[in-house]
Amino acid sequence: MKSKRPKVKTYEHHGIKIRELRPELPEGGGGYFQVDLMRRGRRERSGFDTLQKAKTYCQQIGGKIEDEGAAVLAMSPVERHDAVQAQEELRGKATLLQAARFWMKHNGGEDGVTVEEAGRRWLAELRRQGCRPTTIRARTFMVESIVRAMGKKPVAAVTRGDLEKWMDGKTGQTWDTYRRTARALLQYATEEKLADYNVAAALRPVRADEKLPVPFTVAAVSDILRAAEKYAPEVVPVLAVQFFCGLRPTEALGLRWEHVDFKSKTVRVLPETSKVRRTRIVSPISAAALAWLAPYRKTRGPIGITTPSQQSYFMHRKPCGPDYVQKGVPIAERERDKRPKGLLAAAGIAWLQDGPRRTFASAHYALHGDAAKLAAILGHTGGHDVLFRHYRGLMGKADARRFFAIRPATGGTIRANFKRATA
Repeated sequence: MKSKRPKVKTYEHHGIKIRELRPELPEGGGGYFQVDLMRRGRRERSGFDTLQKAKTYCQQIGGKIEDEGAAVLAMSPVERHDAVQAQEELRGKATLLQAARFWMKHNGGEDGVTVEEAGRRWLAELRRQGCRPTTIRARTFMVESIVRAMGKKPVAAVTRGDLEKWMDGKTGQTWDTYRRTARALLQYATEEKLADYNVAAALRPVRADEKLPVPFTVAAVSDILRAAEKYAPEVVPVLAVQFFCGLRPTEALGLRWEHVDFKSKTVRVLPETSKVRRTRIVSPISAAALAWLAPYRKTRGPIGITTPSQQSYFMHRKPCGPDYVQKGVPIAERERDKRPKGLLAAAGIAWLQDGPRRTFASAHYALHGDAAKLAAILGHTGGHDVLFRHYRGLMGKADARRFFAIRPATGGTIRANFKRATA
């Protein structure tokens, strides 16, 4: 025979049931009154030690339910139908509010930061971190590219397909540069809560055949330096330490005469100009470097031009040749200035990316065969095996000797207008 359950006393307040599971004590408290209701498709239960507390809670909840009901009644039939369907689609995995906020974030609504704005913030953060100007310029170029492709799109809504479309047509190292930029930008967006995850992390590096560095020929180096001697002496010392000491462009542009020791034959690269932010000593510098620096030697100050824009002007845009003067001839009737534009055009040489540094590395390895020593001179942070693989055999010993035998055509001290060049 089944035992009968004791009948539970039930109250109703504001349309909500209250069960008395344990009576309240005469002096108050000690009871257990359970409020039981269904709200938003979920069962809610709350317990109180007095009936009055349970009724107060029911009054508060009842008021909220009335407000919610009024809001629902104010919705159109289509809106109520959409809400029901949305609940069915979500299947309890998220609330309608969470789904709405997700949509707004990924479609340019509230807190939906665009790719353009995310790129601007990322570049500002890189500047705040003290990244080198060359790094900022490279990142700015890539950000401008991605902004042209999807600038107004919320960064949280960027997909892998968007990135692949942006990189379409790129191959090898160029493709990988685009991939790494997208990954860094979206990683910043993820860390700043502008996006939920980094979709670029799914892009994998492409497999490509290794490309060996291409150095200048000995004749090309000679022609470039001869043109600089003739048309732009302000550039000669900067080119000399790139070609014959292996300095990077930013290191050469930041070098001062105080850091060149002719007696001990050393060049000191300071952390503020070094790519890896560490001091290094280039020692001993070659006789070729000393020969090209000596005519321009000063006790202090920059060794020559000091900015990338100045070097770009002299190498690619400066008219080289006799002064172009046509006094008294109307502008419309003047002949076109046929002087070569830039030292490279005057020398008849095409520029190679990192050409001076690669040429020095090729010649130095050909003569000495010491990858460890070369890495120390170059400030190369990778393994020595990288230099061994890249520079072994690029230049023969005979060409290397001819390279380090290149000497200036002029003699004595050169009176170049360095003040104007560095203004």
